[in-house]
Amino acid sequence: MGFKRTVNMGLFDAFKKAFDNKDYSESPAKYEQTNARASHVLVSSESEAQSLKDQIEAGTLDFAECAMKFSSCNSASTGGKLGRFNPGQMVPEFDDAVFGVMDNGITFEPKNAIGTICGPVKTKFGYHLIKIETRNMADFDFRAKEGKL
Repeated sequence: MGFKRTVNMGLFDAFKKAFDNKDYSESPAKYEQTNARASHVLVSSESEAQSLKDQIEAGTLDFAECAMKFSSCNSASTGGKLGRFNPGQMVPEFDDAVFGVMDNGITFEPKNAIGTICGPVKTKFGYHLIKIETRNMADFDFRAKEGKL
């Protein structure tokens, strides 16, 4: 005679789902705001930025090593890593390089692909080489749908 008794916790039954360990990593765009992770190298001249970009693309210089040796930004000590940021946190030219979209007639696609080196990008701070590491364009972000990112 095996009776199974379930315990009712009353009010706490309503909170049960809050403690379920669900994996949301497969669909972050449903739950996160638009954001990106990027690294950069900041130098004072366009010619220096272009020379460094050429060396990185040729494989004679690693991006993180380049940031540590040549960047004038505080992020140089971490290989140029800026961490995660949202649209509007960086200067407009930098934001455009990371979050900017193009209208291809049907949808809006990012201007720069993840993993490629963008630049030189001129800002009030100097010239940047930007490497986009990750980018999450949230499905609900109306700016992406209107091409305003």
